[in-house]
Amino acid sequence: MNLLTAEGRSATVSLQTVRSRSVVAYERLDAHFFVSPGVAAAERIALIEAAGLPVKRLADLASVWDPSRFTRAWANPSEPAVPYLRPYDVFDILPAAAGRLSIQRTQGLERLRLQPGMILQTCSGRNLGPCAYVDQHLGQFALSHDMIRLQVEDEDLRYYLLTFLQAPTGQALLRRGKSGSVIDHLTVADVGAVPVPVLNEPGRRRIAALAREAMAHVANARAGLTEALRQVTATLPAPTASTMGVRSWTVTSSNVGERLDVAHHDPVVVAAREAARSAGGIRCGDVATAQLPVRYKRVYVQGEHGRPILSGRQLLQVHPVNLRRASDRSFKVPADYELAAGMTIFGAVGRAEGRQGVPALVTEDRAGWLASNDVMRLRPSGVDPVALWLAVATPHAQVQIKALSFGSVIDHMNPWDVEDIWLPPVSAEAVATAQQSWSELVQARKLNEEATALLEGLLSRAGDRALG
Repeated sequence: MNLLTAEGRSATVSLQTVRSRSVVAYERLDAHFFVSPGVAAAERIALIEAAGLPVKRLADLASVWDPSRFTRAWANPSEPAVPYLRPYDVFDILPAAAGRLSIQRTQGLERLRLQPGMILQTCSGRNLGPCAYVDQHLGQFALSHDMIRLQVEDEDLRYYLLTFLQAPTGQALLRRGKSGSVIDHLTVADVGAVPVPVLNEPGRRRIAALAREAMAHVANARAGLTEALRQVTATLPAPTASTMGVRSWTVTSSNVGERLDVAHHDPVVVAAREAARSAGGIRCGDVATAQLPVRYKRVYVQGEHGRPILSGRQLLQVHPVNLRRASDRSFKVPADYELAAGMTIFGAVGRAEGRQGVPALVTEDRAGWLASNDVMRLRPSGVDPVALWLAVATPHAQVQIKALSFGSVIDHMNPWDVEDIWLPPVSAEAVATAQQSWSELVQARKLNEEATALLEGLLSRAGDRALG
């Protein structure tokens, strides 16, 4: 039977075909239930299976498990340790350790260490659903029990499952099983029970080949960006300070200026600024203009009715998690919020001890997107855009940027303060390496979209055949 429902203010009409046996099984006849993404996806898979396409449980195709809860034993500076990631860190372009776990004192550490080839599935939180692939870069970290691990020996099947879980159909099926009165959760049993249509071998191989190539580009990009930063920082002294115990220093009144907060006058910040300047660096404002737009009334819309809008955290992710679209009606001057290729952007609101200030480069595939008023824009002037990003990403620039933060609860920074930091010089070789890496990321996104579109297209055709 066919059920009709009107959705949203525009009264868009949705048509969903439902099997009579499903009506009996669910004991429901309301259209709203059957057009919900999870139920609609399950019905679609059921129709495909009824037409003869094999459908298997995810647990029958992969090893699905999660580590036990553990007590975090943080390592001392001189103690052997493994870098540790929080669940949402795995989606970043360049994940950075949130701490170091003691090898000797952390029980069950081996179960927490990531292995290349794993698929990591989110299982808790409001952004439930996204998954990540473990490459060589992620393989150096340990990860908490808050992500479910999937391991598949067959490489083609592994990349096919990765694409299916990332696709709209897979995401809808995953979220259908969520539970929790306050925070959404998925269990190992929930993930293992997800039905996976096993497409014919030629289709699976094409999808797997695209996903494999996409993940190779991401791995190359991470390795290249890491190497470019290493090339730059290797030529500069690295001012560091112990985080253990109490440190103190003296600042003359003439150098206090308008800032009384201790972090702003930290000798590490002073040393980083001087190292950049004395190495032949340049003031940020001499090569870029910093901009931070004002707050706006958020009008979120669906699909083609709006443009993707990035938050400070999403701009650091390979594929933005829970990306939303905003209508241009949200802004008095939409152009003030529009991103242009070549901009360096970073979160200007957040926690200075976290990812605030960590930059991303706006690549051509994100030109025309929007970013919130919490995102600082740096428009390059007379300098290579990649060179600007690379200089801002160095530890010497980062320690200066984080010291600019102010605020009693949430850290903020001003664009004119950002223009006053000193950027270290970067070599042409390092810039070329970084440029290639950002290009690899663009290619990875295109391939990922192609693999997802191919999978969804094959599922749609199988569904059409099932309907006769």
